[in-house]
Amino acid sequence: MTCQIFCYFVIKKEEVPMLILSNEDVEKILSMPECMVILEDMYRDMGRGQALFMPRVDNIMPTSHPQAYYAFKHMGGGWPRHKIMALRINSDIITHPVVAGAVRRVKVPKSGNGRWVGLVFLFSSETGALLAIFPDGVAQRMRVGATNGLAVKYLARPEAKRAALIGSGWQAGGQLLGLIHARPVEEIKVYSPTKENREAFVAEMGKLTKANIRAVETIEECVADVDIIMAATSSLEPVIKASWLREGMHISCIKSQEIDGDVIDGCDVVFLHTSLQEKQADNVLLAENLPLPKKHKEGWWSEEKRKGKIYPDLSDLISGTEVGRTNPREITCFINNVGLGLQFAAVGALVLEKALSLGIGKELPDEWFSETVHP
Repeated sequence: MTCQIFCYFVIKKEEVPMLILSNEDVEKILSMPECMVILEDMYRDMGRGQALFMPRVDNIMPTSHPQAYYAFKHMGGGWPRHKIMALRINSDIITHPVVAGAVRRVKVPKSGNGRWVGLVFLFSSETGALLAIFPDGVAQRMRVGATNGLAVKYLARPEAKRAALIGSGWQAGGQLLGLIHARPVEEIKVYSPTKENREAFVAEMGKLTKANIRAVETIEECVADVDIIMAATSSLEPVIKASWLREGMHISCIKSQEIDGDVIDGCDVVFLHTSLQEKQADNVLLAENLPLPKKHKEGWWSEEKRKGKIYPDLSDLISGTEVGRTNPREITCFINNVGLGLQFAAVGALVLEKALSLGIGKELPDEWFSETVHP
Protein backbone atom coordinates (compact mmCIF):
# COMPACT_ATOMS: atom_id res chain seq x y z
CA MET A 1 0.00 0.00 0.00
CA THR A 2 2.81 2.41 0.87
CA CYS A 3 4.45 1.82 -2.51
CA GLN A 4 1.14 2.31 -4.33
CA ILE A 5 0.47 5.59 -2.53
CA PHE A 6 4.01 6.86 -3.12
CA CYS A 7 3.98 5.92 -6.83
CA TYR A 8 0.58 7.54 -7.30
CA PHE A 9 1.76 10.72 -5.59
CA VAL A 10 4.89 10.99 -7.76
CA ILE A 11 3.01 10.33 -10.97
CA LYS A 12 0.30 12.87 -10.19
CA LYS A 13 2.89 15.46 -9.17
CA GLU A 14 4.90 15.10 -12.40
CA GLU A 15 2.00 14.37 -14.77
CA VAL A 16 2.40 15.89 -18.27
CA PRO A 17 0.71 15.03 -21.59
CA MET A 18 2.32 12.56 -24.00
CA LEU A 19 3.33 14.55 -27.09
CA ILE A 20 3.81 13.58 -30.71
CA LEU A 21 6.01 16.09 -32.52
CA SER A 22 6.95 16.33 -36.20
CA ASN A 23 10.27 17.35 -37.72
CA GLU A 24 8.57 20.62 -38.61
CA ASP A 25 7.69 21.14 -34.95
CA VAL A 26 11.25 20.41 -33.85
CA GLU A 27 12.63 22.77 -36.49
CA LYS A 28 10.44 25.61 -35.18
CA ILE A 29 11.55 24.97 -31.61
CA LEU A 30 15.24 24.12 -31.84
CA SER A 31 17.83 26.81 -32.61
CA MET A 32 21.55 26.17 -32.97
CA PRO A 33 22.61 28.56 -30.15
CA GLU A 34 20.21 26.85 -27.71
CA CYS A 35 21.31 23.42 -28.90
CA MET A 36 24.97 24.27 -28.32
CA VAL A 37 24.23 25.61 -24.82
CA ILE A 38 22.36 22.53 -23.65
CA LEU A 39 24.89 20.13 -25.18
CA GLU A 40 27.72 22.07 -23.55
CA ASP A 41 26.00 21.56 -20.18
CA MET A 42 25.49 17.89 -21.02
CA TYR A 43 29.16 17.31 -21.88
CA ARG A 44 30.17 19.07 -18.68
CA ASP A 45 27.97 16.72 -16.64
CA MET A 46 29.15 13.75 -18.68
CA GLY A 47 32.78 14.61 -17.96
CA ARG A 48 31.93 14.67 -14.24
CA GLY A 49 30.19 11.30 -14.36
CA GLN A 50 26.73 12.83 -13.91
CA ALA A 51 25.07 11.38 -17.02
CA LEU A 52 24.93 7.97 -18.69
CA PHE A 53 24.44 6.47 -22.13
CA MET A 54 23.76 3.12 -23.78
CA PRO A 55 26.20 2.12 -26.53
CA ARG A 56 25.14 2.50 -30.13
CA VAL A 57 24.38 -0.85 -31.75
CA ASP A 58 23.81 -1.47 -35.47
CA ASN A 59 21.98 -4.77 -36.08
CA ILE A 60 22.51 -5.78 -39.70
CA MET A 61 20.69 -8.45 -41.72
CA PRO A 62 20.46 -9.39 -45.42
CA THR A 63 17.46 -8.45 -47.57
CA SER A 64 16.14 -9.86 -50.83
CA HIS A 65 18.03 -7.09 -52.65
CA PRO A 66 21.62 -8.16 -53.48
CA GLN A 67 23.01 -4.60 -53.29
CA ALA A 68 21.32 -3.59 -50.03
CA TYR A 69 21.01 -4.72 -46.42
CA TYR A 70 18.78 -3.97 -43.44
CA ALA A 71 20.12 -2.06 -40.41
CA PHE A 72 18.32 -1.49 -37.12
CA LYS A 73 20.21 1.05 -35.00
CA HIS A 74 19.54 1.97 -31.40
CA MET A 75 21.19 4.17 -28.80
CA GLY A 76 20.06 5.85 -25.60
CA GLY A 77 21.07 7.97 -22.66
CA GLY A 78 19.88 9.48 -19.40
CA TRP A 79 20.48 12.90 -17.85
CA PRO A 80 19.46 13.15 -14.18
CA ARG A 81 19.66 16.95 -14.20
CA HIS A 82 16.64 17.01 -16.53
CA LYS A 83 15.04 13.81 -15.18
CA ILE A 84 14.95 12.36 -18.67
CA MET A 85 15.88 9.21 -20.58
CA ALA A 86 15.99 8.99 -24.38
CA LEU A 87 15.94 6.11 -26.85
CA ARG A 88 16.74 6.73 -30.51
CA ILE A 89 16.02 4.05 -33.14
CA ASN A 90 16.48 3.83 -36.91
CA SER A 91 15.12 1.19 -39.28
CA ASP A 92 16.97 1.51 -42.60
CA ILE A 93 17.79 -0.12 -45.90
CA ILE A 94 21.46 0.66 -46.63
CA THR A 95 23.41 0.68 -49.89
CA HIS A 96 27.05 1.49 -50.68
CA PRO A 97 27.30 3.15 -54.11
CA VAL A 98 30.58 4.47 -55.49
CA VAL A 99 30.40 8.24 -56.18
CA ALA A 100 33.36 10.17 -57.59
CA GLY A 101 35.57 7.15 -56.92
CA ALA A 102 34.66 6.85 -53.22
CA VAL A 103 32.39 4.36 -51.46
CA ARG A 104 29.44 6.02 -49.74
CA ARG A 105 26.80 4.95 -47.22
CA VAL A 106 23.34 5.80 -48.53
CA LYS A 107 19.96 5.11 -46.90
CA VAL A 108 17.15 4.10 -49.26
CA PRO A 109 13.80 5.83 -48.59
CA LYS A 110 11.04 3.60 -47.19
CA SER A 111 9.17 1.95 -50.09
CA GLY A 112 10.73 4.54 -52.40
CA ASN A 113 8.39 7.25 -51.06
CA GLY A 114 11.05 9.74 -50.01
CA ARG A 115 10.60 9.05 -46.29
CA TRP A 116 12.84 7.34 -43.72
CA VAL A 117 12.19 5.73 -40.33
CA GLY A 118 14.00 7.29 -37.36
CA LEU A 119 12.37 8.04 -33.99
CA VAL A 120 13.27 9.45 -30.58
CA PHE A 121 11.38 8.36 -27.45
CA LEU A 122 11.62 10.49 -24.30
CA PHE A 123 10.85 9.01 -20.87
CA SER A 124 10.57 10.54 -17.40
CA SER A 125 13.16 9.14 -14.99
CA GLU A 126 10.86 10.27 -12.15
CA THR A 127 7.69 8.42 -13.16
CA GLY A 128 8.75 6.06 -15.94
CA ALA A 129 6.15 7.63 -18.25
CA LEU A 130 6.63 8.08 -21.97
CA LEU A 131 6.75 11.85 -22.47
CA ALA A 132 7.21 12.37 -26.20
CA ILE A 133 7.93 10.79 -29.57
CA PHE A 134 9.42 12.69 -32.50
CA PRO A 135 11.38 11.93 -35.71
CA ASP A 136 15.14 12.07 -35.30
CA GLY A 137 16.02 13.94 -38.52
CA VAL A 138 16.15 17.59 -37.44
CA ALA A 139 17.41 16.77 -33.95
CA GLN A 140 20.11 14.56 -35.47
CA ARG A 141 21.35 17.30 -37.77
CA MET A 142 21.35 19.91 -35.02
CA ARG A 143 23.06 17.77 -32.36
CA VAL A 144 25.89 16.79 -34.75
CA GLY A 145 26.30 20.39 -35.91
CA ALA A 146 26.28 21.65 -32.33
CA THR A 147 28.81 19.03 -31.24
CA ASN A 148 31.32 19.94 -33.93
CA GLY A 149 30.52 23.60 -33.34
CA LEU A 150 31.51 23.19 -29.69
CA ALA A 151 34.76 21.59 -30.83
CA VAL A 152 35.40 24.69 -32.97
CA LYS A 153 34.63 26.91 -29.97
CA TYR A 154 37.12 25.09 -27.73
CA LEU A 155 39.85 24.12 -30.23
CA ALA A 156 39.99 26.58 -33.15
CA ARG A 157 42.02 29.77 -32.87
CA PRO A 158 39.88 32.70 -31.66
CA GLU A 159 40.95 34.71 -34.71
CA ALA A 160 40.02 31.98 -37.24
CA LYS A 161 38.28 33.75 -40.14
CA ARG A 162 38.15 31.42 -43.16
CA ALA A 163 36.67 27.93 -43.33
CA ALA A 164 36.33 25.07 -45.79
CA LEU A 165 33.28 22.80 -45.73
CA ILE A 166 33.53 19.52 -47.64
CA GLY A 167 30.02 18.22 -48.28
CA SER A 168 26.67 19.73 -49.26
CA GLY A 169 24.10 17.34 -47.82
CA TRP A 170 21.78 17.37 -44.83
CA GLN A 171 24.56 17.06 -42.26
CA ALA A 172 26.67 19.75 -43.93
CA GLY A 173 23.96 22.30 -43.14
CA GLY A 174 24.20 21.50 -39.44
CA GLN A 175 27.97 21.82 -39.55
CA LEU A 176 27.73 25.25 -41.13
CA LEU A 177 25.26 26.43 -38.48
CA GLY A 178 27.47 25.12 -35.67
CA LEU A 179 30.52 26.78 -37.21
CA ILE A 180 29.05 30.26 -37.56
CA HIS A 181 27.72 30.21 -34.00
CA ALA A 182 31.14 29.19 -32.68
CA ARG A 183 33.29 31.66 -34.66
CA PRO A 184 32.49 34.87 -36.59
CA VAL A 185 34.07 33.51 -39.79
CA GLU A 186 34.32 35.90 -42.72
CA GLU A 187 34.23 33.31 -45.52
CA ILE A 188 33.10 29.71 -45.94
CA LYS A 189 34.07 27.81 -49.10
CA VAL A 190 31.99 24.74 -49.97
CA TYR A 191 32.92 21.77 -52.14
CA SER A 192 31.12 18.54 -53.02
CA PRO A 193 31.55 16.38 -56.15
CA THR A 194 28.23 17.39 -57.74
CA LYS A 195 28.15 21.02 -58.88
CA GLU A 196 24.36 21.33 -58.75
CA ASN A 197 24.29 20.08 -55.16
CA ARG A 198 26.94 22.44 -53.82
CA GLU A 199 25.46 25.45 -55.59
CA ALA A 200 21.97 24.66 -54.29
CA PHE A 201 23.38 24.21 -50.80
CA VAL A 202 25.17 27.57 -50.91
CA ALA A 203 22.02 29.32 -52.16
CA GLU A 204 19.87 27.78 -49.41
CA MET A 205 22.29 28.30 -46.54
CA GLY A 206 23.21 31.79 -47.73
CA LYS A 207 19.57 32.86 -47.43
CA LEU A 208 19.16 31.12 -44.08
CA THR A 209 22.28 32.50 -42.40
CA LYS A 210 23.34 35.60 -44.40
CA ALA A 211 26.90 34.26 -44.06
CA ASN A 212 29.50 34.74 -46.80
CA ILE A 213 29.35 31.29 -48.42
CA ARG A 214 30.54 30.34 -51.88
CA ALA A 215 30.80 27.14 -53.88
CA VAL A 216 34.15 26.26 -55.46
CA GLU A 217 35.07 23.97 -58.35
CA THR A 218 37.75 21.81 -56.71
CA ILE A 219 38.48 20.43 -53.28
CA GLU A 220 41.97 21.92 -53.47
CA GLU A 221 40.52 25.40 -53.94
CA CYS A 222 38.17 24.76 -51.04
CA VAL A 223 40.93 23.98 -48.52
CA ALA A 224 43.45 26.59 -49.71
CA ASP A 225 44.26 29.40 -47.25
CA VAL A 226 41.69 28.46 -44.61
CA ASP A 227 41.86 28.26 -40.82
CA ILE A 228 39.24 25.54 -40.37
CA ILE A 229 38.48 22.44 -42.46
CA MET A 230 35.20 20.64 -41.75
CA ALA A 231 34.09 17.42 -43.48
CA ALA A 232 30.42 16.41 -43.56
CA THR A 233 30.01 13.73 -46.22
CA SER A 234 28.54 10.26 -46.73
CA SER A 235 31.96 8.93 -47.78
CA LEU A 236 33.38 5.80 -46.16
CA GLU A 237 36.87 6.79 -47.33
CA PRO A 238 39.12 9.68 -46.21
CA VAL A 239 38.33 13.07 -47.73
CA ILE A 240 40.85 15.17 -45.75
CA LYS A 241 44.54 14.89 -46.70
CA ALA A 242 47.59 15.36 -44.51
CA SER A 243 49.21 17.56 -47.18
CA TRP A 244 46.54 20.21 -46.50
CA LEU A 245 47.54 20.71 -42.88
CA ARG A 246 48.93 24.13 -41.99
CA GLU A 247 50.10 25.71 -38.75
CA GLY A 248 47.23 26.85 -36.55
CA MET A 249 44.50 24.92 -38.39
CA HIS A 250 41.51 23.18 -36.86
CA ILE A 251 40.29 19.97 -38.54
CA SER A 252 36.84 18.48 -38.01
CA CYS A 253 34.84 15.51 -39.31
CA ILE A 254 31.44 13.97 -38.58
CA LYS A 255 32.70 10.38 -38.74
CA SER A 256 36.10 8.76 -38.52
CA GLN A 257 36.07 7.40 -42.08
CA GLU A 258 36.55 10.94 -43.40
CA ILE A 259 40.00 11.23 -41.86
CA ASP A 260 43.00 8.89 -42.00
CA GLY A 261 45.91 8.11 -39.72
CA ASP A 262 48.33 10.43 -41.51
CA VAL A 263 46.09 13.42 -40.81
CA ILE A 264 45.77 12.44 -37.17
CA ASP A 265 49.54 12.03 -36.87
CA GLY A 266 49.99 15.53 -38.34
CA CYS A 267 47.87 17.16 -35.63
CA ASP A 268 49.22 18.36 -32.29
CA VAL A 269 45.95 18.08 -30.36
CA VAL A 270 43.33 15.40 -31.08
CA PHE A 271 39.97 14.86 -29.38
CA LEU A 272 37.34 12.20 -30.00
CA HIS A 273 33.64 12.62 -29.46
CA THR A 274 33.84 9.64 -27.13
CA SER A 275 36.31 6.85 -26.47
CA LEU A 276 33.84 5.22 -24.08
CA GLN A 277 32.27 3.56 -27.08
CA GLU A 278 34.53 3.18 -30.08
CA LYS A 279 32.51 2.07 -33.10
CA GLN A 280 33.72 -1.41 -33.99
CA ALA A 281 32.26 -4.12 -36.22
CA ASP A 282 28.46 -4.20 -36.14
CA ASN A 283 26.13 -6.94 -34.89
CA VAL A 284 25.99 -8.67 -38.29
CA LEU A 285 23.95 -11.71 -39.35
CA LEU A 286 25.15 -13.72 -42.37
CA ALA A 287 27.94 -11.28 -43.20
CA GLU A 288 29.06 -13.34 -46.20
CA ASN A 289 25.73 -12.51 -47.89
CA LEU A 290 25.90 -8.76 -47.30
CA PRO A 291 27.26 -6.09 -49.69
CA LEU A 292 29.47 -4.52 -47.00
CA PRO A 293 32.61 -2.61 -48.05
CA LYS A 294 35.82 -4.15 -46.70
CA LYS A 295 36.57 -1.14 -44.49
CA HIS A 296 33.05 -1.26 -43.07
CA LYS A 297 33.52 -4.88 -42.03
CA GLU A 298 36.73 -3.94 -40.23
CA GLY A 299 34.94 -1.34 -38.12
CA TRP A 300 34.70 2.42 -38.33
CA TRP A 301 37.62 3.09 -36.01
CA SER A 302 40.24 0.47 -36.81
CA GLU A 303 43.42 -0.35 -34.92
CA GLU A 304 45.38 0.56 -38.04
CA LYS A 305 44.09 4.14 -37.92
CA ARG A 306 44.38 4.48 -34.16
CA LYS A 307 47.89 2.98 -34.02
CA GLY A 308 47.47 2.12 -30.36
CA LYS A 309 47.01 5.75 -29.33
CA ILE A 310 44.44 6.88 -26.78
CA TYR A 311 42.77 10.25 -27.34
CA PRO A 312 40.71 12.27 -24.83
CA ASP A 313 37.00 12.97 -25.24
CA LEU A 314 35.12 16.19 -25.96
CA SER A 315 33.46 15.87 -22.54
CA ASP A 316 36.92 15.89 -20.93
CA LEU A 317 37.74 19.11 -22.78
CA ILE A 318 34.50 20.88 -21.88
CA SER A 319 34.53 19.74 -18.25
CA GLY A 320 38.13 20.94 -17.88
CA THR A 321 39.67 17.51 -17.29
CA GLU A 322 41.81 17.85 -20.43
CA VAL A 323 43.53 20.86 -21.99
CA GLY A 324 42.88 21.77 -25.63
CA ARG A 325 44.84 24.24 -27.75
CA THR A 326 47.73 25.84 -25.85
CA ASN A 327 49.17 28.12 -28.55
CA PRO A 328 48.15 29.57 -31.94
CA ARG A 329 50.57 27.38 -33.90
CA GLU A 330 49.09 24.03 -32.90
CA ILE A 331 47.01 22.02 -35.35
CA THR A 332 43.90 20.74 -33.60
CA CYS A 333 41.56 17.95 -34.65
CA PHE A 334 38.10 16.80 -33.57
CA ILE A 335 36.87 13.38 -34.68
CA ASN A 336 33.14 12.83 -34.18
CA ASN A 337 33.78 9.09 -34.17
CA VAL A 338 30.36 7.93 -32.97
CA GLY A 339 27.14 9.47 -31.76
CA LEU A 340 25.71 9.32 -28.24
CA GLY A 341 22.14 8.55 -27.27
CA LEU A 342 22.69 10.99 -24.41
CA GLN A 343 22.67 13.82 -26.94
CA PHE A 344 19.04 12.99 -27.74
CA ALA A 345 18.18 13.18 -24.04
CA ALA A 346 19.71 16.67 -23.90
CA VAL A 347 18.19 17.96 -27.12
CA GLY A 348 14.94 16.16 -26.33
CA ALA A 349 14.68 17.83 -22.92
CA LEU A 350 14.98 21.23 -24.58
CA VAL A 351 12.48 20.35 -27.32
CA LEU A 352 9.96 18.99 -24.82
CA GLU A 353 10.22 22.00 -22.51
CA LYS A 354 9.68 24.45 -25.36
CA ALA A 355 6.91 22.40 -26.97
CA LEU A 356 4.95 22.34 -23.71
CA SER A 357 5.42 26.06 -23.09
CA LEU A 358 4.45 27.00 -26.66
CA GLY A 359 1.59 24.51 -26.99
CA ILE A 360 3.23 22.74 -29.94
CA GLY A 361 2.59 19.06 -30.72
CA LYS A 362 -0.31 16.62 -30.59
CA GLU A 363 -1.34 15.20 -27.22
CA LEU A 364 -2.21 11.51 -27.04
CA PRO A 365 -3.72 9.52 -24.16
CA ASP A 366 -1.22 8.03 -21.73
CA GLU A 367 -3.32 4.83 -21.77
CA TRP A 368 -2.11 4.12 -25.30
CA PHE A 369 1.48 3.88 -24.08
CA SER A 370 1.10 2.25 -20.66
CA GLU A 371 -0.44 -0.94 -19.30
CA THR A 372 -2.20 -2.34 -16.24
CA VAL A 373 0.10 -5.38 -15.94
CA HIS A 374 3.86 -5.70 -15.77
CA PRO A 375 6.50 -8.47 -16.09
